[in-house]
Amino acid sequence: MSKTMRAVLAEAAGEPATLRIVDRPIPEPGPGQARIRVAYAALNPLDTHARAGRIKWGHPGFPFVPGYEYSGRVDAVGAGVDAALVGRRVASFSEWGGNGEYALATAARLVPIPDRLSWQVGAAFSTTAVTSWHLVHSAGRVTPGMQVVVHSAAGSVGAVVTQIAKEAGAVVYGLVGGPDKVEYARQFGADHLIDYRHEAWPAKVKELSGGHGADLIIDGNAGPESVKNYEAIAPLGNVIYIGAMGGQAPDVNVSMLIGKSFSVTGFVQFFHQARTRGSENAEIEDKLATGRWRIPLERVFALDEVPEAHRLFESRALRGRSLVRVGGEI
Repeated sequence: MSKTMRAVLAEAAGEPATLRIVDRPIPEPGPGQARIRVAYAALNPLDTHARAGRIKWGHPGFPFVPGYEYSGRVDAVGAGVDAALVGRRVASFSEWGGNGEYALATAARLVPIPDRLSWQVGAAFSTTAVTSWHLVHSAGRVTPGMQVVVHSAAGSVGAVVTQIAKEAGAVVYGLVGGPDKVEYARQFGADHLIDYRHEAWPAKVKELSGGHGADLIIDGNAGPESVKNYEAIAPLGNVIYIGAMGGQAPDVNVSMLIGKSFSVTGFVQFFHQARTRGSENAEIEDKLATGRWRIPLERVFALDEVPEAHRLFESRALRGRSLVRVGGEI
């Protein structure tokens, strides 16, 4: 085996074009670690945020190899790790490196990929599908008849949230930007799709809900436009922020919270997973394997196309989930 590997490197905070394809030494696993021969990496929003220096919490520090979630096969293990793990199909998330041909991960945090899931689905299910399940069932506590607004309904999490919320009996309003995304998002089953670029969406949600408004709003964009969430939310409703692709949201007025009696919460899937201890995993794997729920894997980039993938993602030109082919069908 060669002693070097190809990898994408982010050397300092910058635009997508600052990413470089380099040859790096193949890393050796330390105590408690496994080395993964990477098959596919999902393009996670945190890859772009970390590259641009937009996040501090959880940033790996420069220089680093992007790839926050990926699938692959265990190639070697370090001290203290069961050697039986070698050869297993696994997914890794929340540890970087998936944009390299080999990556190191904490062995205890690896997620087994069932044989009936493909390498491509394996690269994304442990974040996209698990996040979506917890947004609907743990954080959102969706029950039949709830009015649920999903921002970025043409994105991967928005698409899967829509499917799971509909199965839970919700009335789902998907927000999308542009008529092409309206058409694309129809396949995921939202009751109503609203082009926020051409309609005053809070007024439309109130109209369609008979004046009630939204019981739950899931927003991964935030930004200055997020104040519209508070127009659309119903009394006793909940606005959940899962990201900030549009920038930081304005501070929330506490008097407004009291007056309308709604809540604003944040979301990180790990806290919810710690509470359920993975009891949801069997359902998620079964629904994905049987096609009841579908992660929209729309585009696969080659390793040397990662800078372009970042550029397209940040310009909102991509739909669903994009992947990076590293080793492919290994």
